[in-house]
Amino acid sequence: RYDATDEQWEGLAQVVPLRGRDEWPSRIDHRTVPDERAVEQRRLVVLRVQVFADAREVAEYLVAQVPVLLDLTAAETDVAKRILDFSSGVVFGLGSGMHRV
Repeated sequence: RYDATDEQWEGLAQVVPLRGRDEWPSRIDHRTVPDERAVEQRRLVVLRVQVFADAREVAEYLVAQVPVLLDLTAAETDVAKRILDFSSGVVFGLGSGMHRV
């Protein structure tokens, strides 16, 4: 596991918090106003998981509304699937979303 700070990722991509279920657009031309908290919360955590026990740490960051980049390359295939399934359940329960990078 290692944490990434804004300085390490500056200029590579804009990190934004996951949107809640009520913040999804109701029509195609709908635009949301950026939340001031979102500007303050430009933090990203990169987690390289290897065992299923690491899924708890993933969930803790997600519950704290910290965007997580999940690196599954170090985990065995069956463990990676379990971690992804668990993380998907946490994301669904929080009403958030996830994307493959």
